[in-house]
Amino acid sequence: MLDTKNFEKTLYQDTKKAFKDIIQKYGNDLYVMGYYHTGSYSLLPMFNTLSDLKEVFETEYNNDVSSFYMAKWNPEDYPTLEYYSEYFDETTLECQKLENSIDLFQSDIEAMDNWHQWLTAMEKVLMQLDAEGLFSNGIEREKITLAILAYDEEESIQFKRIKRLNPPAVLTQIQADFEAMITEREKCEQKVLNAFN
Repeated sequence: MLDTKNFEKTLYQDTKKAFKDIIQKYGNDLYVMGYYHTGSYSLLPMFNTLSDLKEVFETEYNNDVSSFYMAKWNPEDYPTLEYYSEYFDETTLECQKLENSIDLFQSDIEAMDNWHQWLTAMEKVLMQLDAEGLFSNGIEREKITLAILAYDEEESIQFKRIKRLNPPAVLTQIQADFEAMITEREKCEQKVLNAFN
């Protein structure tokens, strides 16, 4: 088991400062906030605005309706992805400590347990800040999706986590997005399977 206490405490402090400033600057233009898990034990603060979504959808995706969900939910397309990362220097150090504490000879099961424990710590921080009213102070909470989006993770897994982090009013607005992405992934996987049969 990982000892995530210091990581969680530091992440809470860094997130509270950064997200307070982000909310003050962008307000109701925000539609998603949380963390982007970039692989291994690293993360970036993640948020996007409706204005940036519109611009990226037009310039990067040529307003291709079939790509809208990719523009909306793929953190790598968020122009603001690395913004505010300087607020997370202490968190980055804690991430490195966690990574250094891992037994290099751990089993796959232990590795998965550590992975889930780390993601759970991130969830707890967002839930605590939400309970304290951070995401409803100066903005409309039901318009913000809290999310932890991980590199190369299936949408169905991401959506399960999003369900734990958000009230029903938020989920009602985004459920169709994730259902469409999950269906699209299943179709692609089925095509690949059919090609091998």
